Amino acid sequence: MFHVLFVSVTILFFSQTQCKPIEVTEDNWSDVLEGEWMLEFMAPWCPACRGFVETWDKFSDWSKDLDIKVGVVDVTENPGLSGRFLVSSLPSLYHIKNGQFRQYKGGRKETELVSFVDDKKWEELDPIPWYFSPASVQMAALGQFFKAAMAVRDIYNMMTKEYGIPEWACYVIFAIATILLGLILGLLIVLCCDMMLPSKYVPNPKDKLQPRPPAEGVQKEDEDADGEESETDIIDDTKTTEKDGDAKPRRRRVKKAD
Repeated sequence: MFHVLFVSVTILFFSQTQCKPIEVTEDNWSDVLEGEWMLEFMAPWCPACRGFVETWDKFSDWSKDLDIKVGVVDVTENPGLSGRFLVSSLPSLYHIKNGQFRQYKGGRKETELVSFVDDKKWEELDPIPWYFSPASVQMAALGQFFKAAMAVRDIYNMMTKEYGIPEWACYVIFAIATILLGLILGLLIVLCCDMMLPSKYVPNPKDKLQPRPPAEGVQKEDEDADGEESETDIIDDTKTTEKDGDAKPRRRRVKKAD
């Protein structure tokens, strides 16, 4: 009987000590959207994080009793997640319940962490707003920017350490690359806008249709008609002069009314 009890206690002890925090990465982070989690963001170079490792491991041993999952995120390996959660200090702790995120800002002792979950003190905290929710599209885009920034940093370290390029030369290269990238992106945006919203053609006032000149035959007829009108406008105002016995007619032109 004593032997069986000893074996049971030993198995229970070792099962608890092997309950380590789950490593959460950018590939499996969507698992935290289901169930209840306590999640820590840390970095190996952070002194406060190194001092908190033992406490977090002990808290993880309570995961089965509390019916939760305890995870840990290395921000140096997963910069996209630090962007999603807007991590500004290390270590940062989050409570996640069925897709609702709350940042834990209480004590860092094992008993305080257990009480926070067991007594459901997380219900007293307001969830993170939807526009800052790590599961939202905008925060996913912000996470991609964080990843791009880390990639640029890695390239910078490679250029300075492996290839021995001076720092000022690296800055010049990055500045030129930024300008070229901006020009290319701007051109692509203009092309996309032009394809989706094509502009309407507005004719130049000079290109508008001018009145067509009349044909030659019509123009001659108009000239003949004007000539006839001018002849009909001449009134015979003949007066007889008895000089040399000749009578000479005198004509005058009538002014046309406007």
